[in-house]
Amino acid sequence: MSKLNQIAVLSALAFATACGNTNQKQEGAAKSNKNEPRVEELTLDGPVTNNKHLFLRIVDDVKTDSSHIYTAKSVYKGDTVGLKVEVVNMIPAGIISDQANEEVGFTKGKIKFSSLGSESDAFVKALGAIYELPASASFSNTTLLPTVFSSNKVNVDLDKTATYSFKLFLEQKAGDPAEMFLNVDTYKKSIEFQEKDPKFRAPFISALEGK
Repeated sequence: MSKLNQIAVLSALAFATACGNTNQKQEGAAKSNKNEPRVEELTLDGPVTNNKHLFLRIVDDVKTDSSHIYTAKSVYKGDTVGLKVEVVNMIPAGIISDQANEEVGFTKGKIKFSSLGSESDAFVKALGAIYELPASASFSNTTLLPTVFSSNKVNVDLDKTATYSFKLFLEQKAGDPAEMFLNVDTYKKSIEFQEKDPKFRAPFISALEGK
């Protein structure tokens, strides 16, 4: 199996896992006021050896001419954590005729991560606690522009109700990029990170810190 096909398969598995982990959250959120998204726990309790899934609720959505800027938040041990995620609308499909297409699937600058201030610093601190790794508790003060592979069979239309899956390559100043799966769900109003491999935990934290 080629590397690109592996990307497609792994992304599909990540999406399935994310859906399973968040069904209960979705049912609880459905009981809340439609105009007041319910903020959920960042992750489920469990051994650090488990594959960790990170769930953040979209609490604000600002639409520009070409993108949606999401404010995504959750709660970890009583503290609000979060970050800002900008996603360009109509990112091309990366899976064409059930095959990963490298030419159109890979882009950079189509998804951007930036700080909300203290809540994003708290997000980095929470990741350090969850992964049991050192973290400076300071989110990068510059916008992060990962390389993105679109693991979707259709163009990403954020004005529709759907789930869109991506694979992220987040650069750090030393070492290989951190690889993570990302789901943007406009139905559940969520931003969800799914680990590809625990070996990318430290690089993920470093990338978010801008190190």
